[in-house]
Amino acid sequence: MLAGSYLAATWFGVGYIRFGAGTIATATTLPLYWLLRLEPMQLQLAVAGLIAALSVLCAHLVAADCGQDDPQTVVIDEVTGALVTLLIINSSLLWIQLAALALFRLFDIFKPWPVDVALGRHAGFNVVSDDVIAGALSGLLMLPVAHFAS
Repeated sequence: MLAGSYLAATWFGVGYIRFGAGTIATATTLPLYWLLRLEPMQLQLAVAGLIAALSVLCAHLVAADCGQDDPQTVVIDEVTGALVTLLIINSSLLWIQLAALALFRLFDIFKPWPVDVALGRHAGFNVVSDDVIAGALSGLLMLPVAHFAS
């Protein structure tokens, strides 16, 4: 089970990339979103919830195994947060999707309020919750742009 946790937590090895692993993991969310965008909202939310739950579990197991609060190799949390962003904006325009993901990465990296509120909690939840908040914040801020651009 631990090997599977590492596979999921590193988003199939993306977390082992030395430079920009979080950004690359974020970008890999686009094809998943493109597939989900064509499905009913209930399925989109179910998949996002499943990935979020998997993120918390795998991040917790890998963090405990590594003895670190937030191992750099864990990038499934970026996928979760990016998916939240993309599902909120619900845009078919690539430039809107990329702008929203760029904003998400800025919030994830710099952790302004309210993203920083999630820090300091249970290891698995802590690793994922700040990304979910960053994803929701970036999605909500980009929503008017996505709406008017469509």
